[in-house]
Amino acid sequence: MEERYHNLCITITDRQNDYSKVGEILHNYADFIQLRVGYPVPDENVAIIFIIIKMTNNTLGALTGKLGQIKTVLVRATTIKIEQKK
Repeated sequence: MEERYHNLCITITDRQNDYSKVGEILHNYADFIQLRVGYPVPDENVAIIFIIIKMTNNTLGALTGKLGQIKTVLVRATTIKIEQKK
């Protein structure tokens, strides 16, 4: 399968308890991550992570599935369409 770029937005609504779980999962996929930006909101116990990754759709499904199993985590993934020059 072809690797493509994807944009992930991960929202953690219980930062205090689940941020480390998300970090562990992302650490396992570190080789695929091109860019990671985190925005903590400690006053509201929330964190938002923006990620650009390059991986196959199957690997993306595995990653988002693992993240989605955490109750306080919401994941949105978008495939970035890059047209190949001819």
